[in-house]
Amino acid sequence: MVVKLSLAMTALVLLASSCTPSAHPAPSPAASPTVFGPPAQCPPTATAAPDTRQAYGVGVEMWALLFPTESDLRAGRELKIVVRITGPADVSVGATGPGGRTLTPAWGPEWHGGSTFEHPGGEFGVGFTFPAAGCWTLRVSNTAGHGDLALRIGP
Repeated sequence: MVVKLSLAMTALVLLASSCTPSAHPAPSPAASPTVFGPPAQCPPTATAAPDTRQAYGVGVEMWALLFPTESDLRAGRELKIVVRITGPADVSVGATGPGGRTLTPAWGPEWHGGSTFEHPGGEFGVGFTFPAAGCWTLRVSNTAGHGDLALRIGP
């Protein structure tokens, strides 16, 4: 008798809840974008090595080749960066730094036709002059996703 009553109560609760609209509809299952590379964490030092770095990519794969003028990345010095990124060539490029400060490139993106920098995607060069020391995150976006590369810039 107890088992029959429990089954009946369960059926009644299920029936009642199926008739009541939910305030929080279940999210529809959507494919998560593919993630490439390590999370964009600021390096502990401003050393320019290694010059080839994989960015954290969401929906895209992104690699960067740094062309520093010194052994450390420094504020006030132009840094040329060659970027390879998968997805469409219509890109947006910028950087965010200390205190949420934003920065646009000093030049570029300038697309390259050929290269020995062998990583997936199209390739362009871009130049930044970071105005202050600290952690700066370069972001390259296109309609397929975005890539983030954190750089420690020294004084």
